[in-house]
Amino acid sequence: MTRLVALFALAALVIVPSVARPNSMAATMVGVGPHGYDWLLGTWACKNSLPSAMGGPAATTLTVSRATNGSLAVHVNGANFDAAGYVTYNPKTKTWWNPSALATGDTSSESSQQTGKKTVWSGPFYEAASGKSMAIRDTYTLVSPTIYHDLSEAQVGGAWKTVGNITCIKS
Repeated sequence: MTRLVALFALAALVIVPSVARPNSMAATMVGVGPHGYDWLLGTWACKNSLPSAMGGPAATTLTVSRATNGSLAVHVNGANFDAAGYVTYNPKTKTWWNPSALATGDTSSESSQQTGKKTVWSGPFYEAASGKSMAIRDTYTLVSPTIYHDLSEAQVGGAWKTVGNITCIKS
């Protein structure tokens, strides 16, 4: 298990479509409909209080922009770390999806149907070097329109283990 499950999760929080409403969205509207994560558009400075091989570096920059198909494009980078992903909304199932990849070849695909100031995303994480997969989940809490928190966990030996504790502040 190498690298940044937690920052995949950051990417998972960066989610979809059209006209940005970055600072005016109420916490109750997070994740609601195709504009439920527009407040994430922009650049964020992130600090991880549990830096590790699995949890990622102590500091990263998260950049979220609109992709040509209406989804959000996510790029996370830090010391010896680079990840990219897209997050999109399926209106039929009201599900947010976030396929992501690290420069190491590790991949994840988390999803969530939750809304509100606290949401949980979950899905598989595949580690390319070992060829192993594991379950991951990220709990995102919107503190304010310019601050959010990500508690990242991985299922190891049947138990959930915290692998990242990240706070991001919009630049």
